[in-house]
Amino acid sequence: MKRSNTTTVKKTIKNSSLWFYVLAVFCIVVQLLAVEYHFNAIADNNWLDHVTFKELCLLVINNIADAIIVLLPFVALSPRWRKWSWIAIWLVTLWCLAQFLYMPSYRDLMPMSSFFLVDNVGGTVAQSAMGAVRLADLEVLLPPVLLYIVYRIWFKRGIESSRSSFGQRLGLSLLSLMVFAGIRLGMTALHYKEDENCPSFRMQLVNDYCVMWTRQGDYLNANGMVPYVTYGLVTTIFDRVTLTDEQKQEVTRFINEQPQPGDDYASARGKNVILLVVESLNSWVINLEIDGREVTPTLNALCRDTENNLLTLNMRSQVKNGRSSDGIFMYNTGLLPLTTQAVASTFGDVPYPSLVKMLGDYDSFYACCDEPTLWNVRNMSIIYGYRDFYGRAEIADTLKNNGYLLDKALLEEVTRLLPERKSPLIALVATAGMHHPYNSPMEPTTWVQNSGRYTSEVRCYLECANAFDMALAKFLANLKSQGIYDNTMIVIVSDHSEIVDDAPAGRPSIDPEGDKCVFLVLNSGQNGIIDGPVGQIDVFPTLIELMGVGNSHWSGLGNSVLRGEVTSVATSPTEGIGSGALYNRQKQAWSISDMIITSRWFEPKK
Repeated sequence: MKRSNTTTVKKTIKNSSLWFYVLAVFCIVVQLLAVEYHFNAIADNNWLDHVTFKELCLLVINNIADAIIVLLPFVALSPRWRKWSWIAIWLVTLWCLAQFLYMPSYRDLMPMSSFFLVDNVGGTVAQSAMGAVRLADLEVLLPPVLLYIVYRIWFKRGIESSRSSFGQRLGLSLLSLMVFAGIRLGMTALHYKEDENCPSFRMQLVNDYCVMWTRQGDYLNANGMVPYVTYGLVTTIFDRVTLTDEQKQEVTRFINEQPQPGDDYASARGKNVILLVVESLNSWVINLEIDGREVTPTLNALCRDTENNLLTLNMRSQVKNGRSSDGIFMYNTGLLPLTTQAVASTFGDVPYPSLVKMLGDYDSFYACCDEPTLWNVRNMSIIYGYRDFYGRAEIADTLKNNGYLLDKALLEEVTRLLPERKSPLIALVATAGMHHPYNSPMEPTTWVQNSGRYTSEVRCYLECANAFDMALAKFLANLKSQGIYDNTMIVIVSDHSEIVDDAPAGRPSIDPEGDKCVFLVLNSGQNGIIDGPVGQIDVFPTLIELMGVGNSHWSGLGNSVLRGEVTSVATSPTEGIGSGALYNRQKQAWSISDMIITSRWFEPKK
């Protein structure tokens, strides 16, 4: 018996490296599957109901290939140094955990460029991430923790006392790389077989690995974590693209053929402009009543007054990984955001043409609730041409309250600032009180929360909307009492769609997808309802036309909604809503904007 036990121990020690490797692969596969499941479930609540067995198998195979690369140090290092392989395992764990915190708020994976934004770790973004912490996070934390416990108890001694020659380790390393390459090429061959429009296998490789067609998570689904991280790092580090002569001609031709807004609708020429970018203001809250009481009575009244105001409640969100910063970027420059990374974080040093610059000698300021480093906001205000910036650091006393009271405090500060400024003036005001997460009610709770209607998260969101609406009513009243209102065009626009997970009862009949945003213009001299759908990119050309600066060298990549030609919107390079003569051009605008941004088109030529 004693001899048998000794033999078993020796066999266990001998096979420790193999068994640990198998368990480590399993651990990483489970973690990545958890990320993929939650991404797909967020993108499609019924994903599990219609995902095929083949698709699940492909995800697993992708994850096995990723695990092989992650564990390459374990294969390549000598046994006594294999403990350092844990660095790779914990890095994967941190990456997965970051995705779990990011996905509920942004409906996509966290781009690699965001991992370098250390200054974003704090304030609103940190609160949003912490509010997203869930029990489900254990899905990515438990596997490596359990693996580490098993490693310390059963495998550590056997792994460190085992023997392997350099030739064996080199051979296994090459085999690992060959298996990974074989899986990746096999996946590309499968995609090529399924894509009848792809002209060659080489082009399929380019399409698979060099292009981010839609969401970050779709790239992960198709190609796995290692290609996704590699792509993100390459596009973040090498952030300047040199266009070919053919591409330069394509961009130039697109810009020259862009419809130029004229002077036909320049009814707000010379007026002050207040561009009020409201956090997560979705159209479905307009005219919503709870027990006969309006959630947003001020906005409702403004939206009903179409004899004096211009309105569309059918504007579709086009932001990507920059979210709010992408929305503000579109409104100020007329360019679409990048599909791979936040423009503000990676191309925040380019002298873009902007609304402020086109208005010439207007006084200007940018006011928000953020720290100046968050999404590079202070620097972007300079890039857009705003004369002064007021953020949390500049108006700390006013913004000492957080959460729901932020919008009230911000608008009060703007009310104080306006009489001190010269006229004409353009002011960008970006609110934050309706920011995700919606996980805690106001204190004390309001009639919205006490109604008991809908889910707790939806009630919290509606409390935010109600609080903003009350702050807006006071803001407009103050403008009138100061004599500023009548000579000011006020633009109220959503930065992007809201991110409430649970739709309230009745909401599907209002807005099934939950992605319609508000675009409301007061005192422009134009009125009526724009049926749409329109895109966020159409705000810029509409505003420059209203302000009488449409006859410029730059009118953006969208189309003015004043001319009745916009009946569609491209929400990505491949997806859109509506139809009409502009639709194909709207989809092409994504690649044109990408080339303009990444080649730094507007930098002065040396």
